[in-house]
Amino acid sequence: MQRHTKDADELRAMILADLQQEPGCESVTDFVIQRIETLENGANWTVKYLDPKQDKVCEGILKNIARLLQLNFDLSDRVG
Repeated sequence: MQRHTKDADELRAMILADLQQEPGCESVTDFVIQRIETLENGANWTVKYLDPKQDKVCEGILKNIARLLQLNFDLSDRVG
């Protein structure tokens, strides 16, 4: 299967759309998309959760959403 590329803002928007539909995660916005060298799930990016006070359930959901999107999308080389 061919992967499509998205920039970090596009990936973040896709993740937020799904994450904020989850009960208790409606206000989560503190995460970033990070480029990685070692492929994770075959992709060149991952998410980093930034708010240590946020519910750990939301962190798990965030990571699960990212894993699903990593199957289809790579982070583009485009900056900005």
